[in-house]
Amino acid sequence: MSQPNAQKPMDPLAQRALFARAVDLLGGIKAAGQAIGESELGMAALLSGAEPLHPRVLERASKALIAHADACRAMERRISPAFTANLTNAQIGRG
Repeated sequence: MSQPNAQKPMDPLAQRALFARAVDLLGGIKAAGQAIGESELGMAALLSGAEPLHPRVLERASKALIAHADACRAMERRISPAFTANLTNAQIGRG
């Protein structure tokens, strides 16, 4: 008897599509490969399905996405005009 709230396993093609999107978000094959410790050839093999997506690869990609998101949030706080400290005197109207 199956559990009513049990989640179904991820479809391999759907997982590969999500991984491909993660690679795009990390800056492409070269940048993503560097971020997760894979060569460009290794990344191509993972994306094409020639090599399986091992949970360790997915974990490294997840960690790289978190680090990238953290860096983006920090940069947004430094560049956003919503914070007066990020504006020049001319932008504030004092120049």
